[in-house]
Amino acid sequence: MPAASVTNPVLIGGTGRSGSTILGRILGHHRDLYLTDPEEVRFIANNPGLAVALGTRRSRWPASMRAQAAARKAVERAQGAHFARPNNSGLQMWLTKDELRQIGDRYLERFGAEPVLATREFAQSVMDKVAEPAAGRRWVDGTPANARVTDLIEPIFPDCQVIAIIRDGRDVAASFVEQTFGPNEILGSLREWHKRSLRMHQAVKACRPGRILTIDMLDMVQNKREESMTAICAFLGISVDPQMMDWFANNVSVDRAHVGRWRTQFDPKTTAQIDELYSRLVTDLRKHGVPIPLET
Repeated sequence: MPAASVTNPVLIGGTGRSGSTILGRILGHHRDLYLTDPEEVRFIANNPGLAVALGTRRSRWPASMRAQAAARKAVERAQGAHFARPNNSGLQMWLTKDELRQIGDRYLERFGAEPVLATREFAQSVMDKVAEPAAGRRWVDGTPANARVTDLIEPIFPDCQVIAIIRDGRDVAASFVEQTFGPNEILGSLREWHKRSLRMHQAVKACRPGRILTIDMLDMVQNKREESMTAICAFLGISVDPQMMDWFANNVSVDRAHVGRWRTQFDPKTTAQIDELYSRLVTDLRKHGVPIPLET
């Protein structure tokens, strides 16, 4: 097995716009970890992706009948949008199209009879290339969907550890509407945050206990900075690295995290609508036992 083959990666995720990128960069400065480049590999957790295809294959009939189509879409996406991304980023940095085609063909050939093994082989073959500079260190990926499909990823990387980041949904929604991807209307964005928060909670509950750590972004950037990083390192079984902590101190702040942005980004009428809807969505999430983020 190549030195870069790691079976216990660190996967960071959340609802999107919740802090997975910044935590990935913090951990990337730890001497025992390696942040992937690109920071979000996407082909495993995004939909369509390997995890969703495997989850479809393992579900009961008739959903399992759609699994082969899902697997083909996962391969197409890996060879397309996840392969060639802006600024020459994506999987193209580490594999040729021919290499990825060969990996994808073998995966599709085996998927019907050996779905778990075929999926593991695809994921590991690609990640051996992407994480080659890690030289055996654990690699870290910050694809936000990691936390929302962590139950589907578990069969692929049974020993992986997942850090799920939660954040005030009003700030998440406000951040989304400024991006060129995701929901672009504030109340629709807030409803999407609710849906993703519920899915993340369900995924975490379906996993083996102790595999997932939930961190509140507000604690990480403001209330309990050092305590949060200490808890993360303890969860991962690594020391608190001084170099990592220096980078964290110099580059992560409340201002840069845009905490409370939803209060100033919109007119008073819209702000009131955001707050009213958020209250209703939080009430519903509480009924399902979903951890509620600290309020900004």
